[in-house]
Amino acid sequence: MGPRGLTTYKRVSGDAVEYEVFARKTRAEPLHQVGSVVAPDDDLAMAYARATYDEERWCEMAIVRKEHIIELWQPGEGS
Repeated sequence: MGPRGLTTYKRVSGDAVEYEVFARKTRAEPLHQVGSVVAPDDDLAMAYARATYDEERWCEMAIVRKEHIIELWQPGEGS
């Protein structure tokens, strides 16, 4: 346990990458972000995404490395 009784986690590898997870329930609806996962490689990120966000019956799920997302604007910025 860490300070203030909080659990502390030790990262096994410094190479962990954050991935955004996108999914949709039907082909007619657009992909939307359902969350994110952190993993050391693409294969584990796919497994983590499936295991974490399996509460819905998705017809499609995709992951994207967060560093590969190009933001056009952020909340609070002028367009």
